[in-house]
Amino acid sequence: MGGVMATIKFGTDGWRAVIGEDFIPENIKKVTQAFADLYRKLPEAGSPVVIGYDRRNQSAESAEIIATVLLGNEIPTILSSSFCPTPTVSWIVKYKKCAAGIMVTASHNPPKWNGIKFKESYGGAASADYVRPIEETIVENDRLKKAPLSASTKGNNKLSKFDAYGEYLNQFKNLIDLNLIEKQGFKIMIDPLYGAGTGFFPRLLRSSVEEIHYQDDITFGGLNPEPIPPNINELIEHMKSGKYDIGLITDGDADRAGAIDEKGTNVTTHEIFSLLIKHAVENKKWTGKIIKSISTTMMINRLGKKYGLEVKTVPVGFKYISPAMKEPGVLIGGEESGGFGFPRHIPERDGIFSGLLILELMATAQKTLSELVADLQREVGPTKYRRIDMHLTRDQLTVARGKMKDLNIPSINGLKLVSRETMDGRHFLYEDESWLLFRSSGTEPLVRIYAEAPTMKQVEEMLTIGRKAIGL
Repeated sequence: MGGVMATIKFGTDGWRAVIGEDFIPENIKKVTQAFADLYRKLPEAGSPVVIGYDRRNQSAESAEIIATVLLGNEIPTILSSSFCPTPTVSWIVKYKKCAAGIMVTASHNPPKWNGIKFKESYGGAASADYVRPIEETIVENDRLKKAPLSASTKGNNKLSKFDAYGEYLNQFKNLIDLNLIEKQGFKIMIDPLYGAGTGFFPRLLRSSVEEIHYQDDITFGGLNPEPIPPNINELIEHMKSGKYDIGLITDGDADRAGAIDEKGTNVTTHEIFSLLIKHAVENKKWTGKIIKSISTTMMINRLGKKYGLEVKTVPVGFKYISPAMKEPGVLIGGEESGGFGFPRHIPERDGIFSGLLILELMATAQKTLSELVADLQREVGPTKYRRIDMHLTRDQLTVARGKMKDLNIPSINGLKLVSRETMDGRHFLYEDESWLLFRSSGTEPLVRIYAEAPTMKQVEEMLTIGRKAIGL
């Protein structure tokens, strides 16, 4: 089995693998045993480990396997009594002062995938420094032919259960004026994409909340549970009927958020991030540093300037954003893929919390979502954005990576280059604050090119120039 172990690598957010191929009980046990070996060295050793799971195929069974290995290693364990959003695990880790959290999910990946995410003791996404020793211990245990330990969950006094619809759900009223939202009588349509966010908004808001794609379906209705078109096309069509004030989306494990306005227009993640900052600062009077990934809009920087708040840029992924949110005085951390986190809640993404804040903003401002977006674009725009994902052969990828290494695009359409950043790929910022970013995936033969500019025409021109620059 030595060959199989080489496949257990943690990517941008956890270990993901195809069910029945690498995501099998044997490998789940090996990952958990490696963590259990390292648990003894943690400063929080002795405190419980929280386990949650989403609605994917094999998620509940895998959570049970993880529990048996932790219990076999005499580690106190708190297991979810049903599927739950990933942020629930982060919240319990933070507020119950647990040693760590383990979430069984492959987030927004297609249905054939599953995986495991670790949460550190402060509730944030596990950093590269946290998961690297787990990878190394898996290899070492395999070399030593060390079998994972196991103990039954039945009647085990080291095991307790938690209810995701309990404390986690109830604590939202401490940070959000749910009564104000209720009073508006919004007609809200929720699309949890068959994922772990199912049932939360209807329980929180007694007003007119309708849910689609709430059924228990491990195929996700043939969709990828990612809150972007075409997966959200059905919600967009419902919104175009004019019967609803807002459509809110969560991804497969409900840590990411999306929104459709009352006219059926998809609000970009960049706009959502910006609106969350505006609401937090102007209406809630929250303040602090803003953490953004390098693939995120310049509207964030403009808002930071307006409010006199520091904006810190980090590489893509919450494994970089969460650790940056540990620093005191952080207001929010967010990224282009729809993950936004407020450390005063948890230092991790929360799609349900983000959706509630958007509703609270609409209720406070007494404006529709399309009006709020128009105001935002007038204030810190105009911005248009597009990303292209280029799936390549291994040979094409080698060529593209080679060209990216020495890439320099000193001007685009007469606009001079202002800065070139090599933090996470190659990021080029031009004098009108338009930008172009090239990133190659660490886990698959894929190059992403991102562009933001004042007009869509300019965005498309930049993407064309970008493709040519790396020979694609």
